[in-house]
Amino acid sequence: MDETNYFQSALSSFVTDAACGGAVRHLADIGYTLDQIVERLDYPASRAKVQRIMMQYLYESHILLREEPSEELFAEKVQFVQEQDAYGRRSMRKISVDQNGQNSVTNASDSTILSQKEKAAQIRAFFWKESVYDRKRDGKLTELLHQKCEKNGVMYSYVSCPFGESENDLYSQYDNTEHDEPGVQREINRAITIAEEKISCLNGRQREYLRGIRWDQPVLYHRLDQRMLEIIGKLYEAGIYSGVSFFAASREKIMIPVK
Repeated sequence: MDETNYFQSALSSFVTDAACGGAVRHLADIGYTLDQIVERLDYPASRAKVQRIMMQYLYESHILLREEPSEELFAEKVQFVQEQDAYGRRSMRKISVDQNGQNSVTNASDSTILSQKEKAAQIRAFFWKESVYDRKRDGKLTELLHQKCEKNGVMYSYVSCPFGESENDLYSQYDNTEHDEPGVQREINRAITIAEEKISCLNGRQREYLRGIRWDQPVLYHRLDQRMLEIIGKLYEAGIYSGVSFFAASREKIMIPVK
């Protein structure tokens, strides 16, 4: 891409984000699929540009992760702000920020910033307690995962999603070729057919949600909200899902073998 085209592309993305970025992020946050978001926008943005904004939000808000949930993701983030009372006396107040950086809890004021040694003492090692799901022992998968989510909170519950062959990503593999070449198109159609067969047990909205996400690597990690819980449950019962679930509050990591 030459400099002029790069500038035009960057400008177009900036204009789109300024015009409808807030709406895209809001609709994604309340669970709308990509197609539903595109349909509800007043601004005439392309599906690809809306998807880019949506994907950026999913990653920034930790709804979607590229890597397994880790200590860094759930560790308390501490900031210090300076305050001054009515008599001009200054002190430092420690602020604990949640994992999304959206909510803060103000702790008791402190006259000094914590030393590095004191900060280090607050860090606790993060070890997963691993187990393997067993239907006879643990009962129905969706019921087990639902119980774990209630105990840990949805924001601290994740599941692996091995859906790295969406239509968009299949096409991206052939970015340097002509898609209308017979051999290339046959390969894309074959892979799309296989991917569609794998999720045929899902209802229309569930399939639409998965298609709207750009699965740009073989496995991503999605927050285990109600929709993803139902998707994973259906795929497991159909015998086409195996993966891992993570519950940070109880530090549990449950391997889910194929049924």
